[in-house]
Amino acid sequence: MTSILEEMARKYESGEWIQTPQHYAAMQAAYFIRPKSPDQHRTRREVFSQRIVEAETQGFVIPDVFREFVETDAYVDRVNHNTIWLEMPSELWRLPSAPTCLVFLAFTEGQGCCNWHLLLAPDGSHSMVSCEHPFGQPSIWPSRVPDVSQWKVNRCANSIEQWLYCYFLDSAEHDRQYIDRLRPYHSEGRIGS
Repeated sequence: MTSILEEMARKYESGEWIQTPQHYAAMQAAYFIRPKSPDQHRTRREVFSQRIVEAETQGFVIPDVFREFVETDAYVDRVNHNTIWLEMPSELWRLPSAPTCLVFLAFTEGQGCCNWHLLLAPDGSHSMVSCEHPFGQPSIWPSRVPDVSQWKVNRCANSIEQWLYCYFLDSAEHDRQYIDRLRPYHSEGRIGS
């Protein structure tokens, strides 16, 4: 990442983009393509490792492809989707409508509209489900967690592989948009005003 793009990412993250709103889209693109810090990667891997132990202790299987994706920093850094992010749950929850299944939050939408979860079955199989709310994140409700039995859950993919395929296609399209947004700044070598 060039020093210009790094500066743009820093300005987006710090909120300085407000001073030059005409550069918002480019600053956001620079922020989204910036690799995660070593501390962010370490924290993600540690939390994921804890959730794996919890799931396996209960007899569930985390799909190998999801393990490889989450545990590989380069894969995580390569996914630059502008609204959907990898998200590790702070807890694993049972699905109220099928309590033999475990819900493992995997991705969240940045505007809070949708969350995608691995639905782990006791027979070792899995699928992907979506829900407006994130299972396994009680800290986002300071007073109390709402009645999760009322949450509408929809099956959205037969496997994590199928879901990741679509996700990576979307991410590639967003990469093309980022390149278009950043090209003028990169060639000029400045952010401008």
